Amino acid sequence: MTDEQQLTQLVEGSDDEIADKIHAAGTQAVLDGVFEGMPGRFQADKASGVDAQVQWLVSDGGEEHPYVVTVADGTCTTERTRAESPRVTVSTDIVSFAKMMTGKAQGPQLYMTGKLKIQGDLMLAQRMTTFFAPLT
Repeated sequence: MTDEQQLTQLVEGSDDEIADKIHAAGTQAVLDGVFEGMPGRFQADKASGVDAQVQWLVSDGGEEHPYVVTVADGTCTTERTRAESPRVTVSTDIVSFAKMMTGKAQGPQLYMTGKLKIQGDLMLAQRMTTFFAPLT
């Protein structure tokens, strides 16, 4: 079973149940699995002309987990770190992140309910959703 398949299984039940499952699997390990899988799901043709760093800040129980997704020259890389000057910063909690990555929640819905915060290039944040094939 891949880390991404594991995430799909973790995102079943109530928000509290999802959080408990993620904690049991290890928040950092779950996040690492998702971000490490992004380059494999990257669709370069959808990101034509994009050269940007996107800062993800995923919070869990008061702890913040920073990741940078860099899209440049038709490639995508990810790293557990903070970017110096990202083009957009996306902040959310671990449950909302997991639901969004598995298609159980949509970014615009999370944004409108305050569970997803975006600073910087809002258009890039919207377009970014098309850069990656869905989790299977």
